[in-house]
Amino acid sequence: MKKIITILVLLISFFSFSQKIKLKKEEVFVDDVVWLKYEKSNGFDLSLINLSGEEIIFLKFVKQGSDNMIFSRDGKPNYFEISFLGLNKKIEIRNFDKEIITIIYKAKVIKEDGTFDEEKVNRLVEKYGTPYSDESNKTTNNTNTIIIKEEPRRSGININLGR
Repeated sequence: MKKIITILVLLISFFSFSQKIKLKKEEVFVDDVVWLKYEKSNGFDLSLINLSGEEIIFLKFVKQGSDNMIFSRDGKPNYFEISFLGLNKKIEIRNFDKEIITIIYKAKVIKEDGTFDEEKVNRLVEKYGTPYSDESNKTTNNTNTIIIKEEPRRSGININLGR
């Protein structure tokens, strides 16, 4: 009985402290309070704008696979490249835009006045980094060209004895 009560108390406290993030009418709401504004472009791309009207974060959908989904079936990852404008910093995340906004909110990279907390942005960059473009650059920069020259085929039987 004590275990059930403990679990219920933990669940109630967990759900009461979690923030509800909604995207509605070009505004980002956190617990029904406007936190940022947003603009969509090109279907998947998204600009986050602070309340004074300055674009501060840009989410660009990078399509490498054949699907338009985040989780491609052909092995090449589709992901969002998140640029912190003015800081020249980027991260890459394979998630949907609402979940990415939740990550940004929980990391507290945006201060109350709508500017960046650079130390927290650096932590986020350190945590997520750019693994997909790094992997893509690594495979494209280290390619070797192999030329195979085939000798003309002769008719008959070819038998090699010894070496």
